[in-house]
Amino acid sequence: MERVLLEALDKHRLRNGPSARPPMDLNKLDDLVLFLQAHAIETSTKNNYSTGARDYVRFCANHNLSLDPTPSTLSRYIAFTSKHIASGPKYLTGARHYLKQFYPHFDQSRSDPLVQATIRGSKKIRADPVNRKPPLRTAHIKIFYDQRHNSYNDLLFATIVSCAFYGCHRIGELIVPNQKSLFDWRKIIKRSSLKLESRHAGYRLPYHKADPFYQGTDMLFTAQDTANPVSLLKEYCAARDKPHGARPALFICEDGSLPNRS
Repeated sequence: MERVLLEALDKHRLRNGPSARPPMDLNKLDDLVLFLQAHAIETSTKNNYSTGARDYVRFCANHNLSLDPTPSTLSRYIAFTSKHIASGPKYLTGARHYLKQFYPHFDQSRSDPLVQATIRGSKKIRADPVNRKPPLRTAHIKIFYDQRHNSYNDLLFATIVSCAFYGCHRIGELIVPNQKSLFDWRKIIKRSSLKLESRHAGYRLPYHKADPFYQGTDMLFTAQDTANPVSLLKEYCAARDKPHGARPALFICEDGSLPNRS
C-alpha cells in the first residue's frame, strides 16, 4: 500500500533511483529518539527537574504511597512540603517531567481543584518576603571602570559588567558556570564575531533563554558617558589579543581560563 501511494505521488523520482534518505534500523532509530528527547531541555533545567522528581519519589516511599499522581497524593505532597519549604509546587514540575510518560494523567491530576486549592493555600501560608539585591547603577560600574588599569582581569571584569549593563544581558550569558558539567561551548561568545567601529561595537550572542534553538542575536553597543562599552571592548581586545590572539572565546582571563561566576 505504501509503495502504491509513493508511486502515485512521485513516479519519476521513485523510478530513477533510491530514496535520498535510506531507512534506518528501528533499534538505532529508537536510540536516536531517546537522544533527542534527552536534549529537549538544558542540562541545568534537567538537574533542577531531577531534584523535584527525587523529592516526590522520596515522599511517596517514606509515606508508603504509590507513585501514581492522584489528586489526593499530589495534595498530600504539597501539604508535606509546605511544612519545610516554599518550593513544593515548583517541584511538581520536575516530577511531571520524569513521571508523565508513566502516568499520562499527571497534568489532569495537577489541575484538579483539590490540588490547586492546596497549592494556593500553601503559597498563602508560606508567603515569604521577596528579597532582591540592590540594582546595579552607573555609579557602580564607574567604580569598576576606574579600577580597570589595576590588572588585566580588572579590565576584563569592567568590560563584562559594562556589556552586561548596557546590553541588558543575564550575566550567565557572558561567563561560564562553575559546574563543569553545565559548560556548553555553543553558548560562548566568539572573538571572531566582534565588530569594532568608531562609535559602535557589537558581537554575536549565540544563545539566551529566549533563543533555545541557537539562532543567535546580534548585540550592538553605542558610546556611553559612563563606562563606555565601546571603548572598553577596544581597550580589552588590545590587551587580550596579545597573549590570547588565537583563542576563539572573546572573554578570557589572564591565565587563559574562561571567566566564571566565582
